[in-house]
Amino acid sequence: MPTPPEIEAIVIETVRLLAADFEIAALAEPDGSSALYGNNGPLDSMALVNLIADLEDALADKYDASITLADEKAMSARNSPFKDVRSLAQAVIERIEA
Repeated sequence: MPTPPEIEAIVIETVRLLAADFEIAALAEPDGSSALYGNNGPLDSMALVNLIADLEDALADKYDASITLADEKAMSARNSPFKDVRSLAQAVIERIEA
């Protein structure tokens, strides 16, 4: 079972790679508090879809964990799990543990 810091590191690396691919300067050096999507986030819906797919692939490769991040729970959440790196890492942890 991966630890929360390991999961956050994978999310950060996935965001960094996406930022390079999409040329998103605001996410060139992400950390736990980096905004992703929503009011203050630099990602548009297409970049968010790519981030989710890339992250799911990275988790499958590293931990042999098959999770779905864009599910009913995520879409109906009062606080979006896609708002920043830390909330996305928390969503990953919740799904891996389930």
